Amino acid sequence: MTESDIRNNLSRNIKTFRVVQKMSQAELAEKAEISIPFLSQIECGNKFPSPAILAKLADALKISVADLFAEKNTVKSEEYKFMIDAMKAVLQGQVKSFEDFCSTYFQK
Repeated sequence: MTESDIRNNLSRNIKTFRVVQKMSQAELAEKAEISIPFLSQIECGNKFPSPAILAKLADALKISVADLFAEKNTVKSEEYKFMIDAMKAVLQGQVKSFEDFCSTYFQK
């Protein structure tokens, strides 16, 4: 694995975990106690953070530092259980909204 591969994995994974958790760059930067421009540079692969910043980013994303460097095909689906739970919550909300609409519409 080259240095470029490591940077690409890191930048892709930080952005992916951030987006999946519906977190803005500003929110992640605040939680990790770094600036938004610095986070943006990390996500673009232009900057490489110190070990201390890597630990803060991992903590803010509720993942391990190793997850930050995982290759795309090594991340297991069970690591994304929170995505499944989030989707279930969204779908339940949509079903409830549809039921409310139908009961209101058909009562008239």
